[in-house]
Amino acid sequence: MIQDIDTLRSPVQFSTSAEDIQQAVESAINKSNAVIERVVSEQAPTFKNTIELLAKNNNEFRTVTRALTFLQNASADEKICKASSKADIILDEFEVARDMRTDVYKVVRAVYDNKDEMSQLDEEDRLLVERLEHKLRANGLQLTAEQRTQVERVNKRLVELELEFIYNVDHATNHVMLSRAELDGLPASFFENRRSEFRGLTKKFIVLAQAAEATAVLKHATNEATRKTVYVAQSSHCPKNIALLQEAVHLRLEKAQLFGFATYADYVLNQRMAKTPAAVMELEESLSAKLRPLAEKEMAELCALKRTEVEAAGAVYDGFYEWDYIRYSSQAMANQHRVDMDEIKEYFALDSVLSKVLSLYTTTLGLKVIEASSVLPVWHPSVKTFEVWEADDSAFVGHIYLDLYEREDKYQDIAVWPLRSAVVGEDGTRMTPASAMLASFSEPTETTPVLLTHINVKYLVHALGHAFQNLCSKAKWSQLTAPRDFAEISSQMFVQWVWEPKSLRTLASHYQTGATMPDELIERLVASRNTSRAIRELRQVFRGIYDMDIHRITKAGAIDVVAHYNELSERVALANYGDAHVFKAATFSHIMQGYDCGYYSFMWASVISADMFSARFSGQDSDAEAGAAFRSEILQPGGACDPSASVERFLGRAPSNRAFLQTIGLN
Repeated sequence: MIQDIDTLRSPVQFSTSAEDIQQAVESAINKSNAVIERVVSEQAPTFKNTIELLAKNNNEFRTVTRALTFLQNASADEKICKASSKADIILDEFEVARDMRTDVYKVVRAVYDNKDEMSQLDEEDRLLVERLEHKLRANGLQLTAEQRTQVERVNKRLVELELEFIYNVDHATNHVMLSRAELDGLPASFFENRRSEFRGLTKKFIVLAQAAEATAVLKHATNEATRKTVYVAQSSHCPKNIALLQEAVHLRLEKAQLFGFATYADYVLNQRMAKTPAAVMELEESLSAKLRPLAEKEMAELCALKRTEVEAAGAVYDGFYEWDYIRYSSQAMANQHRVDMDEIKEYFALDSVLSKVLSLYTTTLGLKVIEASSVLPVWHPSVKTFEVWEADDSAFVGHIYLDLYEREDKYQDIAVWPLRSAVVGEDGTRMTPASAMLASFSEPTETTPVLLTHINVKYLVHALGHAFQNLCSKAKWSQLTAPRDFAEISSQMFVQWVWEPKSLRTLASHYQTGATMPDELIERLVASRNTSRAIRELRQVFRGIYDMDIHRITKAGAIDVVAHYNELSERVALANYGDAHVFKAATFSHIMQGYDCGYYSFMWASVISADMFSARFSGQDSDAEAGAAFRSEILQPGGACDPSASVERFLGRAPSNRAFLQTIGLN
């Protein structure tokens, strides 16, 4: 029977003014401080009177503050955005100071050292104590007072650098102005509702460098100078971020060495599945060696396509550059497999795909999703809210918020924020989880709905994987988050759906006729998966190596973050920037947003998830059986257990890279 209890279904309350945000921040900090003072006064610390109180307060603290700091990415109100960004800084500074308190570490350590009590705790509570003790010790609370002061200074400055870096990327508004002639090759739909201005007697159309429209130009524009202009605009904005990243790399090294680690990568990875930089580099270098010969062959094919087109137009071929990649890889797909991505798009109308992707997730995981029947508080009128229930209506699971269309000053990519997790509140009851997904798809026109490229369908499935990961987790404590290289596995695994003929027959239907994508077209689309695949995978490898390289230095000033990015991308990823001055490192947001020493997670997860999908979802198990096992073994524990053990329980063996390599056509 449905639990129709308002508190269980309570939606997230989003602040509606800058003043609300400020007051909520002050309240959260004051409440947290009160709990801390109570805990540090304990003369006989136990799990119940110290660790549990701290953990429950942290659960509520995160529940409140996530919704506050999220708004800087999504609100259309400038005052709320600024207040949210300011709140992020204040809260991070508070957490840095809180986690540097020696009196807190003293009581945590007292429980940690009480072997009798520790032996009586269940696995999750024991892991909580161990993680909390490690976190505080890793913050320097076993260092000298002078060293702790250094760590606190470094942590505070890193927060400032990371927040400023991300703010600059999210609020970049650079654009280019191009005439209809310069945009030759773009479809008529590109110009519908497009902003324009007259420059002299020439009408110029505005193309935002960070939006999907820029990708359309890079694919369709016949004029190479136009493609170069757009690519350079994409790859040379946020120049202030160069110094921010350089400083962050040096401060991270300083922090690691204060703790006795040779490099920042050593400091970070000891708490991940990978454990060591050597294990990461072994993966990346092994994949690079296997992928490079095939990538070089693919690149030669793209060069030949460009040469043919250029010489047919009576021009001189002078090389293949980064601004050529999207156009000619699309041509290669069309030529080799007769796949026209514009034709494919007609089968992926956003509203239809979204409904079907949600259905695939819920069917597989034993859930159901319904759009909220009542108006719930949201940050923008276009946001859609969905309720997630157990498939048998036995329990309400949580909410998903979807904000799908591009807006000025909104986050310009597709990503998910876990606004609330199913952790235990101070009254002992579980909170209702909620996930928010932001995307920046173009608005539908009067004649055409939003049509997604196949790659955008992939991104949508991936993002929703993170949303359901948060909804399905049953970890009691917010401190027990899954490590980065484990957290990516679930969403990466479900991305396999977009290449499975059975799933595509469900997902793809023509936006005008409703007809299912023909089997023959599905076969060609699936076959096209490996068009330029080695190049794409090699570029993921490159980013992982770059992340490791800048964080494996042992001396400040040993690496130039821009020069190394450009040199490494040319050497590993076969990039060619010609005479263009670009600095894509300045917009490599992942390594300033929690993925520092973590970008390898995408390849790590790709290898493991391909193995899991091949073993369980493409094997003898039904999707429902495999989905139930995946939910119980991978999603529900979250970070509350050993991730390597979870993977091995699901597979029944250690993971292998065989399935991943086979998807690329390599043995």
